[in-house]
Amino acid sequence: MDEITLGLEWFLNPDHVPFVVADERGYYEEAGLDVELWEPPEHYDTLEMLADGELDYAVTEPIHLVPERSTGVPVTGIARFLHTRGGIQYPTDRGWESPADLEPGVRLNYPGAPGPGGRRMVAYMMREAGGDLTADDIEPVDRGFYHTDALVEGDADVAFLAFYNFEIVESRHRGFDADLWELADYGVPDFNRLVLTAADETVEDRPDEVQRFVDATRRGVVDAVEDGEAAVELFFDRHPGLREEDPELMDAIAAATREFFTPDLSQDVEMYRELAAFCEELELSEGPVDAEAVVDDRFA
Repeated sequence: MDEITLGLEWFLNPDHVPFVVADERGYYEEAGLDVELWEPPEHYDTLEMLADGELDYAVTEPIHLVPERSTGVPVTGIARFLHTRGGIQYPTDRGWESPADLEPGVRLNYPGAPGPGGRRMVAYMMREAGGDLTADDIEPVDRGFYHTDALVEGDADVAFLAFYNFEIVESRHRGFDADLWELADYGVPDFNRLVLTAADETVEDRPDEVQRFVDATRRGVVDAVEDGEAAVELFFDRHPGLREEDPELMDAIAAATREFFTPDLSQDVEMYRELAAFCEELELSEGPVDAEAVVDDRFA
């Protein structure tokens, strides 16, 4: 049995149902794998740990994978397993029809504030909508990933990057009517995906293990789609503490998330080409990135 550690991109949540299902239903064991899930103390820790050999595999988002690759971190996407909807979270009672309606001084909550990355992406979406604001016209708000809290409590006017299956579901559950201006509608490559990654060395030296891991994970993804209610129940049976604070909210998030799992694990190299160019244009990366070096689809 090969023991491997999978680093998550965030705290354990319904995005990770397929991994728990694959473990509980014996798919990993049948593939000769003993898989441990590792939760990072910070959202951005996993890729450098992966490259350093502290993890065997990691979950990340393309918007992190491309900039990391530009700095020389030798990690590669090996499979996509979730493709959701994401963008700017905004309250629907302000009369705004698009990002072009936002005015100078708009307060934006985003992880990494007051750094420029989140403001640059939102300003880009504003300009694509017909506005003329720059990143300097946006006031950064640092409430981390607590987007809905920042809006409900009046600390921010809008938030980025928010996802339909989390923040919009959460907002409506709390009686706060919010919606999304989605990335692809305003010229941004649709990077609203979760992907499995491995170090380049792992891909080259242990391809059989990589294939076994991807194939077993695919079975978990398929179950999450085709047998979703049972898969979610299995997930919460194993991790009951996740539902303790607000079971109705977690059930709603899990139900929404089920709709976005992708049994087709292929990764869309063209999106990565567009994302690499986007990151270079907005100075989110340190230089050009070859999309073919970021994605290895032979295992999908």
